[in-house]
Amino acid sequence: MKVFSAECIPNTKGDLGEGLLWDERNETIMWVDAFVKIINTYNPATKTLIERKYDSLVTSIAKRESGGYVVAAGLKLIVLNENLDVIGTSPLEMPNENVRTNDGNVDINGNYWVGCFANDAKPKQGNLRRISPNLESKVFLKDISIANGMDWSPDNKICYYIDTPTKKVSRFNFNTETSEFEGELEAIDVSQYSGAPDGMCVDAAGNLWVAFWGGGCVRSFSPTGELLAQVDVAATLVTNCAFGGPDLSTLYITCAIPSYEDFVKGEEPLAGSLFKVDVGAKGRLQNNFLG
Repeated sequence: MKVFSAECIPNTKGDLGEGLLWDERNETIMWVDAFVKIINTYNPATKTLIERKYDSLVTSIAKRESGGYVVAAGLKLIVLNENLDVIGTSPLEMPNENVRTNDGNVDINGNYWVGCFANDAKPKQGNLRRISPNLESKVFLKDISIANGMDWSPDNKICYYIDTPTKKVSRFNFNTETSEFEGELEAIDVSQYSGAPDGMCVDAAGNLWVAFWGGGCVRSFSPTGELLAQVDVAATLVTNCAFGGPDLSTLYITCAIPSYEDFVKGEEPLAGSLFKVDVGAKGRLQNNFLG
């Protein structure tokens, strides 16, 4: 197993980072600071950071084919232009008022998949839904406890999905024509490792990179579950990871400050920052939402 150490990017400290997105159109890495209601945009070439504040929780962000972005924002979607100005909103129907959005990603056909769970983390209140370009919403998984990372294999025939308390990465056959699940495969069990799986991404070779909340690291697994690598992070509560950079060879990592969990002891001055590392792998561009 290879072991790497992530480097903190200066002056990026926040509260709870999530929703990483590399935007090749302007060569920036973007992420949300969920409860502070901020979207961050960092240009690694100029080392400049731009923060935009919104009026609602922001949990994940995706590129739009027509320009700008779509953001999962608690109880709604918000549409942003290229300058991150709000140009539209669309409410999301939730099972109850305690349920809100969390992580999300876009499939090969331009649908935005968004996971939802309870604000108070009450078990099995959430779901995983597919939002089509016409904004029609269809629920595919119910009884989700803490909806988190999802991505697809390079051939798009397997969808990986994380419900954090299960301590596994679920795998589903994915129909690339209909964007439907067609049966569940054996999951990748990660319960033997410290922490719990949170956000994730799949690299160009098909290997998984999974952030471990409470584990202080990102771990890489083969499609069959073999542990390949570990990236140590100077923060216990690691939340998400995504490849970026002009050649997609930089793994960016988000995390949260220690106060989110009582079990985190001691000070962590870099927690809440954006980290980066070269792991000798390359990522893939994220798909564009066609809505």
